[in-house]
Amino acid sequence: MAFEASDIERVSSLVSDLARRDVSDLSHGNLMEAHDAVARLGRLAGTLQARFAGEIARRSTPDQFRGGLARQQGFGNAGLMVSKVTGSSQASAMRSIEAGLALMPAVVSPAPVNPAAPPMPRYPAVAEASLAGDLSVDAAGLITAGLETLVDRIPSDRLHALERRLVDKAVNLAAHEVRRMVATAVARADLRGHEERERRQHAERYLAWKEDHTGMVTFTGKLDAVTAAPIRTAIEQIVTHDFRARRDQDPASPDRRTVGQMRADALFEVCRHALGCKETDRSGIRSTIVVRMNRRDLDSGRGLGRIDGTDQPVSVSQLRRLAGDAGIVPEVLGDHSEVLDLGRTVRLFTRAQRLALVERDGGCAKCHAPPEHCEAHHIRWWERGGGTDLANGVMLCTRCHHDVHRQGWEILVRANRVDFIPPPQIDPMRRARPGGLAALDVDAIGGDRGNGDPWDNPAWNEVAGYRAA
Repeated sequence: MAFEASDIERVSSLVSDLARRDVSDLSHGNLMEAHDAVARLGRLAGTLQARFAGEIARRSTPDQFRGGLARQQGFGNAGLMVSKVTGSSQASAMRSIEAGLALMPAVVSPAPVNPAAPPMPRYPAVAEASLAGDLSVDAAGLITAGLETLVDRIPSDRLHALERRLVDKAVNLAAHEVRRMVATAVARADLRGHEERERRQHAERYLAWKEDHTGMVTFTGKLDAVTAAPIRTAIEQIVTHDFRARRDQDPASPDRRTVGQMRADALFEVCRHALGCKETDRSGIRSTIVVRMNRRDLDSGRGLGRIDGTDQPVSVSQLRRLAGDAGIVPEVLGDHSEVLDLGRTVRLFTRAQRLALVERDGGCAKCHAPPEHCEAHHIRWWERGGGTDLANGVMLCTRCHHDVHRQGWEILVRANRVDFIPPPQIDPMRRARPGGLAALDVDAIGGDRGNGDPWDNPAWNEVAGYRAA
């Protein structure tokens, strides 16, 4: 069917006329009924825009003549062109482009029974719901973008079965709920890919600041979900506490700070407090992070969990980075989401214990980074029965702490000495590697332990050894 701009003009004229009408006299029932119809109209208009945005993107790939349509029109890319023409943000423009992708013909599709029929869209369920006015552009774009990450990683039938389930659910959800739903579904469908993204995001983390000529300092950075979790939690809980305190504030000197100012002040308070802190609690603040995971996934080390306040699902392997820290409440769920175990806030190693661990380990027991770069960590999770004692403690720098959990190292402590057992992918023989100061002492290497499996030696029967979790 030929597409005429005049058709759009006629519809636009009618909508313009409707927009000029007063709605203040409508009853509640009529207002809600009309609003539902307007919302559907808006979704359909968004779908029409998405079809054009997707086509503009298709014609604007860098391999096209003169860099593609967008470059020929003076724009760096299709997103900038759509954003300029529609007056929307670049993020909205990209979401429209992603929604438009679902409407495009499938890359590979069987020959149609009726050659005159329109080609099968790339994502049929998304297209069907969008063209019916049931799915917003935001939802369609989020679903399409998520499915695109799975195209080469799961079979086509599984991909489209997942598409149908997402669409059926999304028609009743707001965009932020769709985002969370899609993120979780994509992670579950391709756990290995999700873990790869987590590792990549962790490697790309950074924080920087710059002071301008007036003395104002601008912070910029990017953090992966797990690194950001304690920062967000501490700041937001302080802000929440301060908001509650406004109820009883003095009317003569009210707290008029914006949320952004309160967050800045909270970060200042946390850092100032940390510089000279001898206590771990701040009066009135619950500085705890709740981590939820399934018992089966926890035991296997494979699966997904969630950090309260974070939309992105987090792999169990990444959650282990947090599990031994103070202020972490692990909630372990059964197969039907019943709470099997709700951990409690664990106590930090005391200053005396930390000094004793530094005396034994010298700093990072694995890579020998200096003590000021290290923290005392539980070898065995506190909620799994691991005590806050020297036999269950080890000094590790941040990097080694992450490596131990990600790669599956075991840590053995015996007679004031630490050994690291590498995972099979690093050493199939799993030969013990001396850690701590003993690794730097030539007299401590070898002996009755040799280079074989430590469990083959009867002298190791009294070892307090655990797989790092």
